Amino acid sequence: MAEFTPAAVARLARDLFDYEMSADSAASVAKVATTMLADAKVLSALDLDGLEPAFSYPAILAQARLRPGK
Repeated sequence: MAEFTPAAVARLARDLFDYEMSADSAASVAKVATTMLADAKVLSALDLDGLEPAFSYPAILAQARLRPGK
């Protein structure tokens, strides 16, 4: 699985936004970004065509699992 490291997050913040992040902030952002990548992979594997937009990830999964024939 792809993973963001705190060092990569801190470098992106510095290089793209000229923003210096603390080590703790970079670690927190890296954890969230890695989780979002994993979630995006799961979502892309689901056949979500035709589903109405949902307001949360659990709602999207519930709608996808309730579709007939899926």
